[in-house]
Amino acid sequence: MDVAIPMDTETRNLEMLATHSLAQRGLARAPDALAFAHKGQLVKVTIEKSVYRGHFLAVHDGTRQPRQFRALAGGYDWNAIAACIKEVAERRSEPRAPVPTPAQVKDQNRRLADELSTLTGAGPSSHLSIQPSSSAPGRVRVRLEEIDLDPASVIQLYTAVARALPQKPKGQR
Repeated sequence: MDVAIPMDTETRNLEMLATHSLAQRGLARAPDALAFAHKGQLVKVTIEKSVYRGHFLAVHDGTRQPRQFRALAGGYDWNAIAACIKEVAERRSEPRAPVPTPAQVKDQNRRLADELSTLTGAGPSSHLSIQPSSSAPGRVRVRLEEIDLDPASVIQLYTAVARALPQKPKGQR
């Protein structure tokens, strides 16, 4: 059961001040909740009271930690609060990059492996095999058949492979 808690006068006055001050900065208030609109996005603002420092405003951004604004020298920085609300709204309205499906990743890895095989000449009769990675997008599996090499070729192969391998963090061997 939800019980409405009556607002104290100071909180109500601060809410009215926030509505007026943010409206002057181009932010319209939502009809029901304490939220302000920018670029079609509603950004929630709450007014809370701390035990030691009085009231503060919190601008909410989904799962991120709310940004708090406290009164300094008796007043709030309404420009900073408005800028924060606009920043949150603009971040929400930015188009997000589409996440590729597993089939698209598999297709991309197959094309990459085919292109690398063509570039290196690693065909069916080659000692080198290039296959798409089944677990990592944008990666391929490279296999080298067991072959006999002279010492100079071994050093060249080791150097090329060492450059290609990911570096281990310092202190780890």
